[in-house]
Amino acid sequence: MERLMLARSALLLVILTSSAQAAAFDDLKGYLASCLRFEMGGSAAQRGTPLSSRVHDALDRCSDDVARLERADGRRLRGDGGISPSTKEVIQSVVGRGGSGIRNVGY
Repeated sequence: MERLMLARSALLLVILTSSAQAAAFDDLKGYLASCLRFEMGGSAAQRGTPLSSRVHDALDRCSDDVARLERADGRRLRGDGGISPSTKEVIQSVVGRGGSGIRNVGY
C-alpha cells in the first residue's frame, strides 16, 4: 500500500513539474513575441526598411529574451543561422508565415 502511495506521489510530482516547465517555456516565447512586436512597430521611417533588416534589428534589441529562449531550447537549426526552432516559431508568429524576410535572418 505504501508503495502505491509513493508511486502516485511520484507520478503527480512529475506531472506537475512538467506542466510548470511547459508554462515557463510558453512564457519565454510570449516575452520574446511581445518584445519583437514592440521593437518592429517602430517609426514610419523604420517601416520602409526591408523586413529582414527590421527583424534582425528587433532581435538585437530583444537579445536578452532571445538568449533566455535559446537556453531553454537547446535545439539548433543549421540553415537558420543557428537559432532554435522555438525562436524561429516566435519570429514567424510575429512576422507571419508568409514573411519572406525571415529566411535571411540569422542570429
